[in-house]
Amino acid sequence: MADGIIRLDEGWRLDEGHHFDEPPHVPPPLSATPPRLKEKGKHMDYIPDTRQSRYDWYTNLSDNIVAEAVKFGLSNPDALAAKALADAIIAKMDLTDVAISELAGAKNAERDVQAVKLPQVRALVANWKTLPGMPGSGSDGVLKLQGTASVFDENTYKPALHLSISGGTVRVAFQKKGVEAMALYSRLAGAILWERIAIEHHSPYHDTRPLAQPNVPEVREYMARGIVHDEEIGMNSDTVSITFSGT
Repeated sequence: MADGIIRLDEGWRLDEGHHFDEPPHVPPPLSATPPRLKEKGKHMDYIPDTRQSRYDWYTNLSDNIVAEAVKFGLSNPDALAAKALADAIIAKMDLTDVAISELAGAKNAERDVQAVKLPQVRALVANWKTLPGMPGSGSDGVLKLQGTASVFDENTYKPALHLSISGGTVRVAFQKKGVEAMALYSRLAGAILWERIAIEHHSPYHDTRPLAQPNVPEVREYMARGIVHDEEIGMNSDTVSITFSGT
């Protein structure tokens, strides 16, 4: 069947739908059924995204898995294994929280030491510069005592506040000078603890809080700290006060 036509004695069966002197009847091959594509949908995860929510989730799993396992047929060893995994994560998160707290305390201690010691260093340097031998010694260059362009230092940054009464509010004015915002604190004169009353990005801030006792004038004290990347930095501003009568 070199020319594609059925001939005698070539093994073709007429009961299969073939005819002499015609091309053989060959059904087309069956095509493979393509696999069904999975429908795309939003992936919902039962584990929360935020750190605190995850911590709460791990804690809840640790607290309840052993009791709940009995209800749905999970073996006690498997439940305890899941609890151990959750407890291991919780332990590391707790260590992180301790480190964060210690870092905050260390930063506060560093700030407090510089607030006291740096003015003393400045006073010493000012005295050195009055000595007769300083001008020609070159020591001011070696010790880097020469003035340079101002460079922002998060550790020594110290804001300043200016208060006034405006329209029945205390007007708190400031200049950011390198920080992103200002954390503003207030307290009544004689109180020990400060209350953070605002995080303000633009000056001035108007303190609209009412008098602690109606119709009784009060002396309010204010203090501020700079904020960079959502974290308080630098030193406390000087405490400033104003008498507020509500009008």
